[in-house]
Amino acid sequence: MRRHLFILLIFTTLAVGLTALVSLDLYRFAHQAGLQPPKFILIETGSSLKKIARQLQKQKLVSSSQRFIILNRLLQNSTLLKAGEYRIEAAASPLEIIETLKQGRVFQRRISIPEGFTLRQIGARLQARGLCQNDEFIQLTSSLASLKNSQVAGPNLEGYLFPNTYNYSRQTSCRQIVEQMLSTGKIEFRKLLSQSPDNTLNRHQILTLASLIQKEAGNNDEMPLIASVFHNRLQRKMRLASDPTTIYALGKDFDGNLRRRDLQHPSPYNTYRHHGLPPGPICSPGTEAIRAAINPDRTDYLYFVSRNNGQHQFSRTLKKHNQAVRKYQLKR
Repeated sequence: MRRHLFILLIFTTLAVGLTALVSLDLYRFAHQAGLQPPKFILIETGSSLKKIARQLQKQKLVSSSQRFIILNRLLQNSTLLKAGEYRIEAAASPLEIIETLKQGRVFQRRISIPEGFTLRQIGARLQARGLCQNDEFIQLTSSLASLKNSQVAGPNLEGYLFPNTYNYSRQTSCRQIVEQMLSTGKIEFRKLLSQSPDNTLNRHQILTLASLIQKEAGNNDEMPLIASVFHNRLQRKMRLASDPTTIYALGKDFDGNLRRRDLQHPSPYNTYRHHGLPPGPICSPGTEAIRAAINPDRTDYLYFVSRNNGQHQFSRTLKKHNQAVRKYQLKR
């Protein structure tokens, strides 16, 4: 009997000791800082814990896939690791890696859409980043369903994709990034419109006017002045005669040099030939351009011409305007 008790004691001691050793080994593994430089890892949707562990070991982000599996099971995280692209830092321990995957802290990339970009330029930038294919982008921004859902009166979403810097992950779809830009535009527009409740123009008209201001202005300070000229001309039933609308109408045919014959282009976007605003925006206007369209300066200016230094000369009469054109343009 004593012999049996002695043997049981030995086995119990060995088991406790072995458990302690395993626990110590697992503890050291869990808190072991990585030695590799930061690396990217893509966890595909539906990946098993075993597959994830092997990926991590293959990239030398953990020293043992088996220990990583055991650690996850002890923490009851086996089914909680989320798919996505992750950037694992150099000093990340297995515990920190598990927490990153569990929280789904996927790597965020950034893309900037500058103010004044056209729909075509936005599509090209998104395609260059692998976010959209050109055909898909055109479909998303010009289909009747998209225009109806976005309450857009124009032929496409030109002017409605707000210029800003956006975060996206590897899993972000073309539709998601377009919807993000649309949503941001709606929020910003509501904010600006709330500052001028007496405005009589609708959203489409404001964005259209703001797009002209965006393209004409050399700096933000002049935007309210340029807006005042356009408002004054609209009130007097004068053509807006804005070069950027003609350039937009020419599209790919524009070679960088606007000629007199181009001003006769029949497009409804050509404000040299047609009265009022063009059918829709000619680019994506930024916050200051939209603010200027809603709150123009109160002036009696009807003309402006570039001074070729980022500023414009504003005039009340055609005579003064022609003098400014001779001074700043014809003598250049």
